[in-house]
Amino acid sequence: MPNEESNKPSNPDKNTGKFPYHQGELAAQDKAGTRGAASELAAGKRSALNFLANHDAFLAAQSFAAMTSVDLNTGNVWLTPLFAKAGDLSAVTENEIVISSQSIPDNDMLNTVESGTPFSLLGIDLNRRIRHRINGVALGFEESSFEENNGRGLHLQVNEYTPNCPKYINRREIILDANNVESINRRAKREERTSLTKEDQDFIQAMDTLWIGSYAPDIGADCNHRGGKPGFIRVTSPTTIEWPEYRGNGMFFTSGNLEVNDRAGVTVVDFETGSMIQMTGRALVDWDHDGRYEGASRAIVFHIERIVRTDNVTSHRWRRLDYSPYNPAILGKDSANSDSAIDDPSINGNERPIKATLVKIVEETETVKTFRFVVSHRIAFLPGQYASFEFNNIPGGAASEVRTWTLSETPNSLNGDNTLDISVKRVPNGLVTNWLHDHAELGLEVVLKGIQGEMTAITLDADTQTPLVPEQLLLLSAGIGITPNLAMVRGIGAFSLQDKTKVTMIHVERYQRHLLSHHELVRRSNNYPDFSYTNIITSEQGRLTKVQLEALVPNPKDQQAYVCGPASFMEQMTEYLASIGVPVANIHTEAFDF
Repeated sequence: MPNEESNKPSNPDKNTGKFPYHQGELAAQDKAGTRGAASELAAGKRSALNFLANHDAFLAAQSFAAMTSVDLNTGNVWLTPLFAKAGDLSAVTENEIVISSQSIPDNDMLNTVESGTPFSLLGIDLNRRIRHRINGVALGFEESSFEENNGRGLHLQVNEYTPNCPKYINRREIILDANNVESINRRAKREERTSLTKEDQDFIQAMDTLWIGSYAPDIGADCNHRGGKPGFIRVTSPTTIEWPEYRGNGMFFTSGNLEVNDRAGVTVVDFETGSMIQMTGRALVDWDHDGRYEGASRAIVFHIERIVRTDNVTSHRWRRLDYSPYNPAILGKDSANSDSAIDDPSINGNERPIKATLVKIVEETETVKTFRFVVSHRIAFLPGQYASFEFNNIPGGAASEVRTWTLSETPNSLNGDNTLDISVKRVPNGLVTNWLHDHAELGLEVVLKGIQGEMTAITLDADTQTPLVPEQLLLLSAGIGITPNLAMVRGIGAFSLQDKTKVTMIHVERYQRHLLSHHELVRRSNNYPDFSYTNIITSEQGRLTKVQLEALVPNPKDQQAYVCGPASFMEQMTEYLASIGVPVANIHTEAFDF
């Protein structure tokens, strides 16, 4: 339901004085439990493009984009695909974009756009999985010198730029018409109606991508992308479709707008035939859906009021290269095509195994890499817990090797996540760790054996299931032992627990260059007054002494201490902590001895 309060947020960013999120977005973040994570991502929002980051070149190179516009007379929201040729999307300054009218297939949009019309442009590179979201208002149609045939250009004023995550983009490459014909077929067959025909329904349910536009009055429009495997969009009646909302960045631009205004536009494009169906109507977020979608904790239900179907609207064609590895399984489809126990969606809790696929590798330091795996079904875990993975046929090893690492990324862990990150340090004679560093490639499949562990300061209230954290928290680590403590710090931020605890984090590392996530931790300490971060570099300062520890730890008798690192480090730190007054019962350690 729309929020009756003002759409403008109440708390400006302390550094810029601007409002990063409006009330609808904040309400959606609160429902999903992502306000903390979203507040950290707000730093990526800009009020203009950045030519030094090649935003202008990116736009000019795109053959496809999507644009949301609002008919201010009716309130209808439309999502219009743009089928472009090189240069049809032009950033003339960091605050102004011009779109060639020759790339716009929708006559309705051409007729309703006027100066001041809210817009949102999503420039997307389908091959490289890159998308940029640009919001602002239309300045109107004007003659544009860069166009041929004296075409008109739609001038747009840029008010906000945000990079969007590449997850769920199904990768495609364009096949340009060999005869270099115009990208838009102005004689294309166009039909209008108020409900979906059987052919329309089949068209929609075969798609693996949709585009949704939304609008918050007095704030602006938004254009967004949703992807999945074919079948993720369901037609529930001739006037209703729905789809799952998979885990994203937690900022909730679309759902936030729908909290204050249910008007929306949805478009699906058949990239193989160049046909499209555009719909305008009303949408609502089903926050408590019945679990009918794997990998999603909510769904969007869209009620159609008007449909425009245009067949063969563009000469462009795209070839699908692969599906996003993040796409969850489609229940009733993917599971039906598999006879493997590791794909069984009935497996849950500690009943494993589950197949995990490597989708991303990040080199953190010269000795540590982070490996991101996806599983087909959401799994809930607490920050600081660890996962056990089984590797088969590693050269020099047994037929099966099981290794355990802390899950280092936690924004959606309490609600269940299908992405699992582990940060792995290269170690001398480490069979699996060194093989991962040297030979692991995207697409690698391993078996997730289980997730468990007691090395976590974040618990759930037995009655309300809300996250709890100690009032005084000491996180003490050495080397790669930082990972559970880092996961807890990220969890505290993601679950908005910063004002409920005072965190003292101390990390010991041999060399400065080996510090993991150092800039992130410095930023967190600067942003949150109750978070203290100290690192000790032993090659320069020597080992952490009891005297130093005592000076760094406030109120030792009230601390809940979590210590992780080499066995000798944990043993010595436990003795130090007990001697300075931390109750032994409050000192928690964990070693992977299996």
